[in-house]
Amino acid sequence: MEFNFLPSKLQLLTYALDFMTKYFLSFLLLFGLFCYPQLANESNLVADNGANTSSRTTKAGSGSALDAKHLSEALLLERFSGASAEHKIAIAEELVERKSAKVTELFGKLLTDDSVVERKMGSISYPTNPASELYAAVAHQKEKAERKKYYERTTTKGLQKELKGMFGRDYDTKWTIAETDACLSKLTAMALADNNVSPRTLSSIFYTNGFKSKNYARVKHFATRYPTAEILATLANFKNPSDISYLTKHAQASYLAYAHYPHAAFFPTLQMNVDNDYENKDFQNAITAYKNSDSRVLLEKICANICKNNVVKMNRDDKLFQLYSIVEKSNCRLYDPVLKKIDKLMM
Repeated sequence: MEFNFLPSKLQLLTYALDFMTKYFLSFLLLFGLFCYPQLANESNLVADNGANTSSRTTKAGSGSALDAKHLSEALLLERFSGASAEHKIAIAEELVERKSAKVTELFGKLLTDDSVVERKMGSISYPTNPASELYAAVAHQKEKAERKKYYERTTTKGLQKELKGMFGRDYDTKWTIAETDACLSKLTAMALADNNVSPRTLSSIFYTNGFKSKNYARVKHFATRYPTAEILATLANFKNPSDISYLTKHAQASYLAYAHYPHAAFFPTLQMNVDNDYENKDFQNAITAYKNSDSRVLLEKICANICKNNVVKMNRDDKLFQLYSIVEKSNCRLYDPVLKKIDKLMM
């Protein structure tokens, strides 16, 4: 008896169509991320008290040994109070996914908790805390709701069904955009009202909200207590001249703030630190924000420092590419010579 293990033409066609369908659906989901830039934004961060820099990365999975998906809400709530910080994150994310009525209550219990958990996204690890991850989980539901709404408007019901089948929770959500907005507003108000809120949580909230707030008095209150990059950037967004001296005092932590409030008073500080902080991403963003001939000169000096201090071409090109991306994103024609120079250096 002869056995033929080669697939038939019909089987090959079926495999090809199946592969192409999955590839196309994956492309659609990724395309949605580009259509909604906030979906691809870094949503978790580190904000150490008094630290000069902040570390941020994209949202990772729970990394928890707790299989929260298969437990009832009652059991999850029962385990919550005695759970480790890692398990609290897993429980909080699961309850957010289910759109539990207990989300706000859990957030209130976590406001002053700064138990640090190390989470991973691929090869990148970052410290965070349960309240920050709960807030980020609600924001993630908004991202999914916006993406889902986009696909409902631009694709067929059949493709939407395929996307839901392939990506499951990564595509679908029980929340509406209005519901996530209302929940995030409530959580933000709770955090701002609590004098003992963890600075890490507050920094995460401000980062998620694009460093914008309507409550100047409370932002100023926390900025004087916890001068983290994210809180200072939120303070800077009010563009109050009375805050200039304070933002100058905490120069390195304020680079992110200067990018949002490029006041002339900050520029001498940037000039003074160009030989030390030229590779700092927030520093580069701050200089780029000025969009004048003086900032162009400083960008050229950053470029020269990168080349002078990085002998290995691969390292040099990586750092030049970061600078190129920041300068290009500013969409300032005055910086065209800088972009052309970097282009030549990377050849």
